[in-house]
Amino acid sequence: MEAGKMDAIFKGISGQYHRFTALRPDAELPAQAGVYAFARPKADGLGWVPLFLSRSADLQRRLLRHERWEEARLLGATHILLHTPAARDAREAVEADLLAALRPVLNGPFDAGAAVYSFALRPLAAAAA
Repeated sequence: MEAGKMDAIFKGISGQYHRFTALRPDAELPAQAGVYAFARPKADGLGWVPLFLSRSADLQRRLLRHERWEEARLLGATHILLHTPAARDAREAVEADLLAALRPVLNGPFDAGAAVYSFALRPLAAAAA
């Protein structure tokens, strides 16, 4: 593994595991689509607490001056976690799966039932379009 890179694995509400790469905020970010999270280390130092989670079509451009980074930093964020599935549907599914399971504080209040409902029906709605 490259210097400065670490893995983070999160279990979604679906039971599926999603692997992220943890990068320092000053690291070079990829100009590709993906799911990202601003995270702080867990109190025991063994893992991460996502404070904000979202997705973007261009991580490098989106994260350059993100409007939530300073707030996340004030809550202890030290790293940006990246997951880069190629397909848009996969990114949307990962985002919904993890938002429902992790409930990052900066993403606001959650209705877990609505998140699961949206996650479960998105592929059907896309197929019908």
